[in-house]
Amino acid sequence: MLLENIPLGRTVEIFVDREGYRYRLTSKAEYVDKKKICVTLIAARGKVFKFNPEDSISVVYRDSDNMWKWEECRAGMAKLDNSLIHFFEIKDKGKSFNRRNAYRVDLDTETMFGFYMDAKTGLKVSEMPYPDVDDPEFAAYKTPVPEFVQGFIKDVSETGINICLNIKLKTDDAVFFIIPSKFGQLKAKAQVVRKSDITTKGSKYSYSYGCVFLQTDKRLIKYIYDIQREALKRQKEMYYMEKELRKSHQTKTGEIPKPEKEEISEND
Repeated sequence: MLLENIPLGRTVEIFVDREGYRYRLTSKAEYVDKKKICVTLIAARGKVFKFNPEDSISVVYRDSDNMWKWEECRAGMAKLDNSLIHFFEIKDKGKSFNRRNAYRVDLDTETMFGFYMDAKTGLKVSEMPYPDVDDPEFAAYKTPVPEFVQGFIKDVSETGINICLNIKLKTDDAVFFIIPSKFGQLKAKAQVVRKSDITTKGSKYSYSYGCVFLQTDKRLIKYIYDIQREALKRQKEMYYMEKELRKSHQTKTGEIPKPEKEEISEND
C-alpha cells in the first residue's frame, strides 16, 4: 500500500521500541505524501510525546481486515497550518503486516491487575495521574495510591490481550500488570476496547475485557513466538504419530494406503 493512500482523518498506530519496552501510540492523519505522514500532535495530560533519535519507530495502518506497516521511520515535530504536528518520514514502501505477529496464544494464567483513579476523568488509568500545577487544588494534592485486583489472562498477542476480572471496567479504562513467563516477569499496560459479561456456569470471573497494549516488555514477542513454535511442534509430532499408526494398521489389515495429506510446516 502507498502511504499517500491513507485517508486524512483516519487513525494510525505508532509503535516505539525504547530501552527494552514497546509503546503504542495513536493519532489521526493530517497530511500524507509519498514519503511522509503528518499526524495530530501526540500528547497526554498536557505533555507532548518526545521521540528520541535512538527510538525504533513503526507506523501501522489498519483498513478493515488489512494491516500495513512502515518500519524504521524518522520522527519529528513541525507546523502544519500554524498548528504543531508530529511527522514520520518513511524509508521504504509499506508492507502487509505479518499476521504471524498478531498470532494469539492461550496463556490461561492468573496475575494481579493494578490501576489508579483519575479524579478529573473518572477513568481508571495505568499511570499515576498528575494534577495541573495551575489547578487551585494543587496545594492539596495527595499522591494517588493504586488499587489491585486479582484477574485472569486468557490469551495474548503482540498487540492485545484478553483478561477476565470481577470488577466492572469501562471502555478506555486502563490497567497495569505483569505477565508471568519463562523470561521472567513481563511488565505491561493495556487499555480496554471491548467488554462482555461471562455467563459460563461456575466461572470464577464475571467480566471479560479485550484490551490493546499501551506498553509491553519487548520480550513478550519472543515469548509468544516460543509458545507458537511449541504448539506447532506438538501438532507436527501428533501428525507423524497418527501417520505411523495408519501405516501400521494398513499393514496388518492389507488396506490400500490413501494419498497422504500435505505435511505440516512450521511456516504455516
